[in-house]
Amino acid sequence: MTWHKFLMSLSAAVSLILLVGACRSTPTIKNTDSNLPGLNDLPPGWSKIEPGGDTRCARNTPYAYWVRPGAANRVFVYFQGGGGCYDAATCGLAGSYKDEVTDNDNPDFTIGGVFNLNRPENPFRDYTMVFVPYCTGDVHSGNKVETYTARSGKTFDIYHRGYVNAASALNWIYANFEQPDSIFVAGCSAGAIGSILHTPHIIRHYPRTPVIQLGDSGGGLTSFIPWDIDTDYDAGAYFPDWIPGMQEEIAHSFTVSDFYAAVANHYPDYIFSQFNFANDRTQRRYFVADGGSEQDFAGALQTGLNEIQNDAANFRSYTARGERHCILKHTSFYAEATDGVHLRDWVANLADQIEVDSVK
Repeated sequence: MTWHKFLMSLSAAVSLILLVGACRSTPTIKNTDSNLPGLNDLPPGWSKIEPGGDTRCARNTPYAYWVRPGAANRVFVYFQGGGGCYDAATCGLAGSYKDEVTDNDNPDFTIGGVFNLNRPENPFRDYTMVFVPYCTGDVHSGNKVETYTARSGKTFDIYHRGYVNAASALNWIYANFEQPDSIFVAGCSAGAIGSILHTPHIIRHYPRTPVIQLGDSGGGLTSFIPWDIDTDYDAGAYFPDWIPGMQEEIAHSFTVSDFYAAVANHYPDYIFSQFNFANDRTQRRYFVADGGSEQDFAGALQTGLNEIQNDAANFRSYTARGERHCILKHTSFYAEATDGVHLRDWVANLADQIEVDSVK
């Protein structure tokens, strides 16, 4: 029996009591079509699923996600990255964030990292994989149609429906997996934030299933200046209201560190984790835009990671040398090693609920 399964067996009854005692549920969203294909209906390889309902991309175009059936009763959920926007300037600038889903998002076109299913050492090769595209500029968090006014005076609407879109993919999982053996939740950049935002909902739905979370290159994106994510995207309604302080405080002064610490402390029997490059050029750019200096980024990132680990003993981090951004979807996932610890092995141990130490 792994350490996780042992702890889960001790806390299952407590988890069920917490579920019953939650003060209220999140708002109801129509986000799936009853005629969606089930797991057993899907052919081998990646299948595109178009959920309809309330799902939408930023400029009112349709949303879709991809599913690849696996041989094991395990699920890998991946949240795509792609920038963000929050005002007329950022939301109106073409190319500053990903605003639509196209067939080019099909993970079959991603030949590296965890999406290379031909590599026998891929720790997720036998998992059913659910790829959650990103097209709303709101770090997979919102349910709001915002009207922005450009400098010219022209107005335009942006559909910040990241939570709705992600929930549609998760609802498909809930409908097709009664009791998975384990679920691994990950994401890159904005998707790294999406992965931790949605993990409490997954745990709540599967209180007896080991759920492991890994954010790839998102630790420094919103860890330095508190962000009122609720005002921007109406995201607070979907923050887990069964975790103290979430909707009242953290939704209005959001940082990655505070959210991780609150979730990890509420779920001490689960492991939450991050991978970052120490001087990630993309995260560094956001840091500078928020008023920081380039030379201070690496230290600030590590300070944020240390704060989470000091607050939550069940948090782990892996910080590699370099300036790159995101690694799970790249070939270098199999080659990366820091202080003799291979990232592929570290992630595989996380997935198998084997204890790992932080690497920094």
